[in-house]
Amino acid sequence: MHPMSRNVARVAAIAAVTVSSGALVAVPPAVADIGADMTFVCTGEAGTHEVGLRVETSVPTSGAVGEPVQPGTVRVDVGVPAELVDEAIGKSPDDESPAPPVTGVEPTPAIAGVAQIRVAVRDSGRMRGGGWPAFALAAAPTREDGVVHLNGSGVAPPVVPLSPGGLSWVVGRLDLSLMPDDAAARRDEAELSLRCTAEKDAVLGNVRVRSGDPATAPGVPSGISRQAAAIQDDQCEELPGPGNDPRYDFNNDPALREIYDTPGLPDGMNLIPDDGVPMCIKGAGFFNVKKAGNAIPIATETLLRRSVETYTPIDGFTGPNYFEDRGYAFNKTFPVPGTVLGFGFMPTRAVAEAVQVRAPGAGKDAPITGNYQLFSMQPLFPPNYIEETGIDVKTYVRVQAGTASVNGVSLDLGDKCTTAPTLLSAHSFMGTQETGILKPEPGQTIIAEDIEIPAFTGCGVTEDLSPLLTASVSGAGNYANIESGQWCNFEDKSGCIDGAAAQPETFTVRPGGDVTAVAQPFTLSSLFGGQFICESATLRFPLKQAHWQARYMLTKARMSVEGCEAKGSDGTAYPVEDVTAESVYLNLVALQEDGTLSFSVNNIQLRSSVQVGGNKCTLEFANSVFDYSTFGYVEVPGYFEASYDNETGILAATSATGVTFSPKSTCTTIPGFIVGVALGEIKGDFALRPRQSIVSP
Repeated sequence: MHPMSRNVARVAAIAAVTVSSGALVAVPPAVADIGADMTFVCTGEAGTHEVGLRVETSVPTSGAVGEPVQPGTVRVDVGVPAELVDEAIGKSPDDESPAPPVTGVEPTPAIAGVAQIRVAVRDSGRMRGGGWPAFALAAAPTREDGVVHLNGSGVAPPVVPLSPGGLSWVVGRLDLSLMPDDAAARRDEAELSLRCTAEKDAVLGNVRVRSGDPATAPGVPSGISRQAAAIQDDQCEELPGPGNDPRYDFNNDPALREIYDTPGLPDGMNLIPDDGVPMCIKGAGFFNVKKAGNAIPIATETLLRRSVETYTPIDGFTGPNYFEDRGYAFNKTFPVPGTVLGFGFMPTRAVAEAVQVRAPGAGKDAPITGNYQLFSMQPLFPPNYIEETGIDVKTYVRVQAGTASVNGVSLDLGDKCTTAPTLLSAHSFMGTQETGILKPEPGQTIIAEDIEIPAFTGCGVTEDLSPLLTASVSGAGNYANIESGQWCNFEDKSGCIDGAAAQPETFTVRPGGDVTAVAQPFTLSSLFGGQFICESATLRFPLKQAHWQARYMLTKARMSVEGCEAKGSDGTAYPVEDVTAESVYLNLVALQEDGTLSFSVNNIQLRSSVQVGGNKCTLEFANSVFDYSTFGYVEVPGYFEASYDNETGILAATSATGVTFSPKSTCTTIPGFIVGVALGEIKGDFALRPRQSIVSP
């Protein structure tokens, strides 16, 4: 094989395993040019610099609901100041530039780069991710203004409008990497990475959207390939119950049964067998390939039969605080448009899928399903068996690679390019009493660590490309991070949208960074008239500026309160000397219809020293649960609910049903505080500085 063709094959090999790509839709003949010129402030190791960006493409002049709108070729021009170029290629300011090789012709700077433009799509007022690819950049000849221009082009994925009105593309942030133009040949060459922000977002252009053809099936955009439509048609099929089809049942393969060994069933549990509840779950996230060094977007669908076996304590009051739900699942991936920069920074598109299969050596009648387990506890009882809750799923998959293209040139891998079965083990952390315990139905983050991609076989038509794929991507250390949407219950239709599962709800945070939130005043009020009044309460926490942020455990905050006093129901004030507060967890619960965000603030534990009648005692606030084994209240971490307004930057406490006068308190003579009874009110408007924008997606 010619050396260049082997490099092209290597790029395709990386992408074929890591990127799922739908068929591109041709741009209609009636098009309009759109674009924008922007100025960004970029920061990195080289300091702060102004960088220019021009984006140009074309879009149809109009579109319809349910029909994909495909932008034309996207052309980008990044204007970089000369001093930043010198920094990227390691050139000293005293170095002299070489003379142009031909009189009157400016030299081309020896620099290349990669631009990741963060583009969102505004669809009738609702923002969602645009999924634009990274652009490989090459330098153009130097112009008289001294700015070095780096040019690149690529294809953005189509967008399917969800409602009539307008569709627009909005540029928000730019991530820029610069390197010497021969760095592709020297893999250990360090690149200069910059994060760039603009004063405000820029709209590239708009498309008018009309109502769709009523004959178009919901969720099946016209114009998409027959293969993609078929995938849409069979979404959310009901997974059969046990005993109906040998392919769908508990899998007794020893490696898959291991999930039921941890944490293991305690004594005193009761088995409740059942036909199970059929569920459908959609997910989206990233698959990280260690060898390629890329994070690739993926979409998943899980057909689950849960509660086929349910284990509950025989004695619900004094028995183990433990619950276990068992079932089986079938997972699949389906095409998502994607582009990856492979070897030599060549834009590559490809199709691949993870196919769930039987256990190695299993017969043809063995199940193809994997095993599922949810283990949890009742938060209204003290923990006495487990501290942490979670979901585990184990199954076997093989990776099947299809067609690929490099710079638009097709590379046929054949229809038998695949790997041997490999074990896929996924886990979701569902919380503790400190962080808050999640219910599974609203969705969660799922992590699959140390996924091993076996060697490939059967790849290529005229030439065996299997060794290239194996050398490029096979091996251990890969992992996936998936955010799931609401669980669609086929029995009662809860969590379903038009009979199908909802897409995951994730959030974008800007500008992020270190945040200080102060409430002045901060007051806890008992139903019986007692009050704990503080001049201020402060939360200090980091927020990661990121797209597709998971809502659970958004951040951990250090909490402090100042200037507090306790006041009894008779109006008597009691001086408070010291107050300590545990760190709290901020969990984003949901986006409300009015645009506000509901939060839960977990792990509330306030402890104070109070002077009562010349004696020092403790006044503590957390949550209280009744322990039937001791027949008394015990303390557990508390929580309160809050609402965040993007316009004002205020996180306002709204409910204190999860905070009580703690049984650990020794100040029992202050009137108005009753152990074990939830507080009647919490007041605290926490002003976030800097103000944060938290939007979906």
